[in-house]
Amino acid sequence: MSQTSLQEPVVSFDELAAKRMGRVRRYLRTHPRVVVVGTVVIYFFLALPNTVMMAYLPNVPPALYLLLTVAIGLALLWRRKAPLTVLCVIFVLEFVGILLAGQSGGMGGVGMAIVLYSVGTSYSGRRAIPIALLAGCFQLLMMVLMGYPDLTDLTVESDAENIDDAAASGILIGITGGFLIGIYAAAAAIGTNIRNARIHEAELNHWASQVSRLAQVQERNRIAREMHDVVAHSLSVMIALSEGARVVGRRDQERSEQVLKELSGTGRAALSDMRRMLGVLRQSETEELELKPTGGSLDQMLEGFRVAGLPLTFTYTGEPLPEDTTFQLTVFRIIQESLTNSLRYAHNVSDVQVRMERCSSQVRIEIIDDGDATRVPSVGTGQGLRGMRERVALFGGTVNAGPVAQGGWIVKATLQMPEHSNEHLAIKE
Repeated sequence: MSQTSLQEPVVSFDELAAKRMGRVRRYLRTHPRVVVVGTVVIYFFLALPNTVMMAYLPNVPPALYLLLTVAIGLALLWRRKAPLTVLCVIFVLEFVGILLAGQSGGMGGVGMAIVLYSVGTSYSGRRAIPIALLAGCFQLLMMVLMGYPDLTDLTVESDAENIDDAAASGILIGITGGFLIGIYAAAAAIGTNIRNARIHEAELNHWASQVSRLAQVQERNRIAREMHDVVAHSLSVMIALSEGARVVGRRDQERSEQVLKELSGTGRAALSDMRRMLGVLRQSETEELELKPTGGSLDQMLEGFRVAGLPLTFTYTGEPLPEDTTFQLTVFRIIQESLTNSLRYAHNVSDVQVRMERCSSQVRIEIIDDGDATRVPSVGTGQGLRGMRERVALFGGTVNAGPVAQGGWIVKATLQMPEHSNEHLAIKE
């Protein structure tokens, strides 16, 4: 485990999403002002033909019509900050344009379509699309009332030619109305779709951030468990060895040197484990920093407890443990924590039994000591037992610990085999 595992992700979800875009979309996404100004430029480009055409019509003041076009373009600069306000402003300006154009129509609806897109990106479809439909219907109604197309010469007693003109006018109104309302509704619908995509992307970004934080918390908890196990075990063994060396040194110098050698080895092993867990050592990327207990390291740990003064017996039945590193580490830490507690808190211990049995789908562990009823008051915080339960829970198992009626202490743990633990957890969920 390296030190960078607890830092924030190097690449965020937003950056990953941006990398999937093209260069143009990525540039526009990071430069919103360019988008705003570019939209106004596009509006002027699209509105220019209609503005020029209206300038040559009779009874239409060219300067006033041009002023309306410029005013709509300037209003579009604020379409992102206040879309509904800009919509109302442009709607009024378009209404004035209809009054000026009369039978010729209006401003063309380009500005309305753009601002309705912005309304769609800011509000839900239930709100944006009805607004677009109402705006289109009202503008069409105003155009008809202002004489678009010219229906003033039609009467009930119209001749056949006037009836044909009325039919053509009705078709023109239908086409114009359908086009206008359709463009407005489509603009709002596109904006709503963009809004939904942005909300989805934001939710994914939030989810990724939450997962990252959860992973960091889990990693910190894992480090805390490992540090607790290493420090508590090593210090307990070293204290017991140092006290034993002081007593034995008075009458057996050779035995005292052996105990001191074991004390030194325990300290070095603890320091090495801590460095590996904290990622302090500069190792190559192919090397693993985690402790990987094997059968030999388990035997070493048991022998260390024996040297420290625990008269323990280890019994194993069944096939060897699976090669799963996390599973082996869990078994290793359960035994280590249990024996450490026996070494620290038990009085007058004459026998400690460590039994491990592998069945078809489970591994059962039992550690029991025969210490008397009087145990040293606990000076810990309960992290050891909590850490054991968290480890065992990863494999769908349970841990029970408590005093024995005849005296002593017992720890029982049951773990599901790695190939069965996922099925067991899925059933529980």
